[in-house]
Amino acid sequence: MRSRWRKPGLPRRPGDGSLARNREFRLLWCSFTMSVAADQIFPVTVTIAALDAGGTASTVGVIFTCRWVAIIVFALVGGLWADRLPRRTVMVASLGFQCGVAAVGLSGMASTWFLGLLVFLVGAAEAFHRPAYQACLSSVLTPAQRPAGAALIAVSWRLGAVTGPGIGAYVVTVWSAGVGFLAVLTAYLFGLALLLPLREPVVRASRRASALREIGDGLSEVSRRRWVLGVIVAVALQQMLTIAPAQVLLPLVSRETFGGDAVYGTALAVLSVGGLAGGLIGMTWRPARPGLAAITGLALYGVVPLALAWPVTREFVYACYVAAGLGLEIFAVQWVVNLQREIPPERLARVTSVDWLAASVMTPLGLTLTGPVAAAVGRSTLLLISAVAGFAVPMATIFLRGMSRFRSDVAPLGGGPAPEETPSLRTP
Repeated sequence: MRSRWRKPGLPRRPGDGSLARNREFRLLWCSFTMSVAADQIFPVTVTIAALDAGGTASTVGVIFTCRWVAIIVFALVGGLWADRLPRRTVMVASLGFQCGVAAVGLSGMASTWFLGLLVFLVGAAEAFHRPAYQACLSSVLTPAQRPAGAALIAVSWRLGAVTGPGIGAYVVTVWSAGVGFLAVLTAYLFGLALLLPLREPVVRASRRASALREIGDGLSEVSRRRWVLGVIVAVALQQMLTIAPAQVLLPLVSRETFGGDAVYGTALAVLSVGGLAGGLIGMTWRPARPGLAAITGLALYGVVPLALAWPVTREFVYACYVAAGLGLEIFAVQWVVNLQREIPPERLARVTSVDWLAASVMTPLGLTLTGPVAAAVGRSTLLLISAVAGFAVPMATIFLRGMSRFRSDVAPLGGGPAPEETPSLRTP
């Protein structure tokens, strides 16, 4: 059995569903907001630095492929150590490492290999930070607080996606790439500083197994729940078959059909606006069948390639992107909240890393194959296939056991505490 303890005098987490009085969530949320700001400014800074040094679009593509490589290499290892060590420790170390990478960027070097290395290192740190963050978020929130907390995180991310690239482009264009790296460093430093006073709730493990065994335990938690495995597979396939082709072909449709890049930029912006609305809905909506609501929301992305195949008007394209963003965040909130409820807390980071790894493998594959497949079968045909896959792949999972309610009757491995139990608070 795993022991749980509480240091005398430490306050209990509020149990009334209020986020305002949850100090640990406030610190974690503010730290997340700062890291989102850094994550949005960093790629803009790297892109402009590469182009200023004479790089091309292909150069930028090679540089950012390094991020996917880092995530694929380190995702499972990051989830493993996020479950082995205090999550706060992993997040502090990751943000500290990213601060170091941003500081190195201030040197002014802008060769392809140097910028690619920076992107790879930031991606590697992200592979440790994200699983630790998701698991820590679950532990600082009571079950009643998790829907609103997950929705608020989604809102913050979407606001960052709307404003961050513009701010980054302004900073780098008006001043220099060096100032952009300085802004990234500052944001990471603030994110790190906000984590230092965090008192992390943890469940103490009685003993550790080998790294391979513990990674296998995380995979077992996924495979024992058909709905969890079904969602991970559906999201990965949708990333490759639907989302990636839409990302590649949207700028081409914008230029060839509407005569410029305005539709490209606006569509991405309204996607985030729809996501913002979905996050706000998630703060209060408690569907009776969360799995059905989530899968339906995920399937809504199928309207995007449909709109690009037949871009009747700008407004039609924008409306489809709003609907897709709305559905994605409705899915994300329900997925995160119910995964936190279902997976034992001491294995949650590893399960999160499996989810992220699957999507990370399929996304670059889809981005790479879109051009050759479009040339072979035609753009409209590819987009039609993408639309059908966008609807059909998620909805096919609704027949899996436990899917409609995102719930399964599975006992935790190893006799750990039930996921709904409240972990103890431990001082840093």
